[in-house]
Amino acid sequence: MEFTAIQASRLTGCSISQVRYWDKIGLVSPGRGTGRARYAFRDLVGLRLVRSLLDAGLSLQRIRKAVEFLVSSGEELAGLRLVSGGDRVFACRSDGEVLDALGGGQLALFLSVDSVAREVEADVRAFTDERQAFVDTLREAEGHSG
Repeated sequence: MEFTAIQASRLTGCSISQVRYWDKIGLVSPGRGTGRARYAFRDLVGLRLVRSLLDAGLSLQRIRKAVEFLVSSGEELAGLRLVSGGDRVFACRSDGEVLDALGGGQLALFLSVDSVAREVEADVRAFTDERQAFVDTLREAEGHSG
């Protein structure tokens, strides 16, 4: 499905002037296959992304740099989670990798505390089970010798 600039504006919460300006500067441009500008779903995601980053306090220049990097590197914007901290933008992939979108795509460290906690919990459970098995083996050996 494709959308006009006015429809894209309504669907993304961007003003029509923002949508047109971002098209003019090449930040988020619609396809023009039929001669008329039509925004695809991917374009709507891009528009909403830009608006969200602006709302988070990033400058349009930094947003443009991050979006250009992500698009040129082949990243599918709809499949990313973006995290903005101050003047940084990190793109979090579904596989857990995190890219610094303003640092030339440098891989950033990302740790999911809940997954680390689950790993430690599993290790503790395995240790406890092994210890109990060892104690049970000693008791059985003691019972057979006495």
